[in-house]
Amino acid sequence: MLDELNPQQREVAQLRQNCVAIACPGAGKTKTIATKAALLLQEDAAVVGAVTFSKDAAIELRERILGAAGKAVKKRLIAGTFHSLAFKQLQRPGARALDIASDGDRLGLLIRVMQDLGLEGKAEDVIPTIEKIKTNFGRCDAESADGQLYHAYQDALARNGKIDFQDMLRLAVEGMQNGTILPYPFKYLLVDEFQDTDPLQYRWIELHAKAGSIVTVVGDDDQSIYAFREALGYRGMESFIKEFDAKPVVLGSNYRCRSEILAAADRVIRNNVDRIAKVLRAEKGAGGRVLASRHADEYVEATAAIEALAPMLENGKTCAILARTNRILDPLETVCRSHGVKYYRASGASVLSRPEGALMCNLLEIVERIKETGLDAVLAHLGLRAEQLRALHANMGVELTQKARAELVELGLPEDVATNYREFMKRLTEWRGLCDRKFYSLVLSGVSEWMLKYTKKESGIRTIQATSDVLSRLTGTFAERLLFLRQDNNQPTPGALILTTMHSSKGLEWDHVWIARSEETVVPDQKSTEPEERRLFYVAMTRARESLTISGTAKNFASRFVTEAQIEPATDAA
Repeated sequence: MLDELNPQQREVAQLRQNCVAIACPGAGKTKTIATKAALLLQEDAAVVGAVTFSKDAAIELRERILGAAGKAVKKRLIAGTFHSLAFKQLQRPGARALDIASDGDRLGLLIRVMQDLGLEGKAEDVIPTIEKIKTNFGRCDAESADGQLYHAYQDALARNGKIDFQDMLRLAVEGMQNGTILPYPFKYLLVDEFQDTDPLQYRWIELHAKAGSIVTVVGDDDQSIYAFREALGYRGMESFIKEFDAKPVVLGSNYRCRSEILAAADRVIRNNVDRIAKVLRAEKGAGGRVLASRHADEYVEATAAIEALAPMLENGKTCAILARTNRILDPLETVCRSHGVKYYRASGASVLSRPEGALMCNLLEIVERIKETGLDAVLAHLGLRAEQLRALHANMGVELTQKARAELVELGLPEDVATNYREFMKRLTEWRGLCDRKFYSLVLSGVSEWMLKYTKKESGIRTIQATSDVLSRLTGTFAERLLFLRQDNNQPTPGALILTTMHSSKGLEWDHVWIARSEETVVPDQKSTEPEERRLFYVAMTRARESLTISGTAKNFASRFVTEAQIEPATDAA
């Protein structure tokens, strides 16, 4: 097994002291962990723990370890996620089984708690606040609004005999700290993606190290992109090295990227100050390609990306387009559909599947007389309630028509709603006349303006604007445009172009990668810190094996990260 490792990987595998393996992208860290665990299991009676962040990663790691060590040692291998291992610690012989709150349970309890406290807003929006407090061991100011919410929620869980997902780890840590729960009897403990550990997960590892486990953690501070989840990143790795006299070993050999790609990414990440110094080596050598391009707008950019990557997909290569946010993927998805390119949108919902987008398309089909149903949903958008719609249908039948204001008020519509109804019916007639004369751009503009008038949520406003933008770029009747957009070529199958966000790309890799909308105000995102955004861009860059294209539009300056990468701009960009 050791013969298959490079010198740095072999050093990690052979160390029998606390160790921090700093693994650059594509460094073969899973192979290193699996090999080390298999070697450790050769020791008689040694119990080995292996911790990952996801269930799928835990299953894969366990299989790789047992594939190398043999099935005979499986009883001495304890592999799982932080929360699954904590849950087992809480299961006590003879005690009542723990009742874990489902997502629905949690939302239901939070809704009632917020009502009791007189709090407005959605229950989903306060979940991050609750989770942040639990990550901080439940510590909070009990008199603050957040503290009152947290304690009321915990009381509600207790009254219903439940704990939630975050409580598993918090209670396991509390139990180990007060002596009511024993740490696992690991002789050796291996932890993957250590840079993503939050304070609670760090404490769980720390308590096992203090109980005598020899701990090897593997991670990369340069790939720490979850500060919003309280991930410790560089601080956690430095702290572990100092607290447990752990030996740092840099796994700097990258087996994924060509040297041109790795060098550009390295030039970017070196601009971060708080990081562990490392020398990166591209073991695949030269032969890669890195380009930067600028385009007139996001649709010209999307067309350039799809037309560049489509031939590579046809030749059996894997390709992905990465973006800072889901919103940026909308034009890219549109161009994929209009070009008939098979793709898979791995992040976020299509603009047409969002409620406001679907409603706008529905209205355009009514305007063009493609469909006769669906008008009730449109009228509900302007404020008509179900009982008012029933009253209209009882008076007019299936097809609703224009009526005098006095008649509408007599039917039970408030005066302002009656005015809005009359205005819409008048517009509908005008739009249909324009549509008959093929003035589609005027219709689209009018429908978009009307939809926006009755839309309050920012997300809804963005969806309407994106839907209008998408449709305006196509030609033909609305039926033909919508047929283009509804082509069923969004498939997670081999040969599909992957559309996803930078965050969702972590842990993945493709032959050819295109990073879209690499502009100031987009990336770095102003809601995050510059070092975190730089790490995110570094992760995106290092997903590419053979070629990397970084593009932007003329509406903003190029991202500072493009400048830092020192990439020569392409001369043929539109």
